[in-house]
Amino acid sequence: MLWIVSHAERRLCIEEWLQEAGYKVIVAQQLSTAFIQAAQASVDLIILDSLQEQANLIAVIHELHALREGVPIVIYGPGSTVEAADALEAGANDYIFEYADQRELIARVRNMITLFRSKASSAAANDNGLIKIGDLCINAQTRHVKRAGKTIELTRKEYDLLLYLAIRKDEVCLREDILGQVWNFDFHTGTNVVDVYILHLREKMDKGHKWKLIRTVRGAGYLLQSPVTS
Repeated sequence: MLWIVSHAERRLCIEEWLQEAGYKVIVAQQLSTAFIQAAQASVDLIILDSLQEQANLIAVIHELHALREGVPIVIYGPGSTVEAADALEAGANDYIFEYADQRELIARVRNMITLFRSKASSAAANDNGLIKIGDLCINAQTRHVKRAGKTIELTRKEYDLLLYLAIRKDEVCLREDILGQVWNFDFHTGTNVVDVYILHLREKMDKGHKWKLIRTVRGAGYLLQSPVTS
């Protein structure tokens, strides 16, 4: 999650709410920094404080969408219905008025992330609900997984982790992002649960296969890499 904000009071309040809900928050107080982070970080949602660049809000929405197509943008604003309508027409996915309480804000953030995850899963699947990466086949409807035609039995969390990596195939997934999105953990917990579950997946999916689907990116995280075709 990336949050662009300029007002200290608002930042401290909402940052605390989001972290209490288990989200990792990347705060960018300057637009130049935000654009760099939006392009480079693994971001599931962008919250833009409309007071930061009111005159430029529409242009900022367009630029953020261009940088991270498929990442939802939520505007957090003072309550102007005109501004809210303009922002939504420009491509913002939601507009949260600043008088929203903690429960409403978290619920709307959670719903938006869930909606876009579902869209990403659907986009990654073919007409039969199948996600295919090399000889790996994931049925997003039945949660069944096969590799080279052989069924792979996975626990619920193993499947959730595999689906997270598969939707983002060939993209480096940071450990802290995996923790936040698959386990809803704060990345400061110091747990090695991601590494343990990656080991489980490797044992079940990669063992005995020449092409190893799950790759380690040293110092960062993991990716599910499509087989190289010559």
